[in-house]
Amino acid sequence: MKKILSTLLFLAVAFTTQAQNLAAVSGTPVPKKSAEAIAGALVTFTSEWDSDLKYQQKVNADGFRVVLPQGGYILTIVAEGYETFQQEIDVDEPNIDLDLIIMLTTEQAAERDARRKKRAQR
Repeated sequence: MKKILSTLLFLAVAFTTQAQNLAAVSGTPVPKKSAEAIAGALVTFTSEWDSDLKYQQKVNADGFRVVLPQGGYILTIVAEGYETFQQEIDVDEPNIDLDLIIMLTTEQAAERDARRKKRAQR
């Protein structure tokens, strides 16, 4: 009986510790020159230490809020008609607000790349 109670206590402590290491990350992907969320965009957090470990959510009118274990991630946002957004992020606090995440349309990204190429040739 004592062994069972010890095991149950160990499991309770392990689950409590794991729950304390969770974090909520929120943000709102928006087009350049707008504060309106790109609803339907797919937000993915991929673990830096295990690429099979992913947390995904679609963006709604209020943006996104994903709860995940603390650690290092690659944040990827994909939306039709927009350049894919990627950023490394350290999730090391209980609540992280990324606020507005500016996304360029594919046309805006192509114009930016053309300007960069032109400057590099000078």
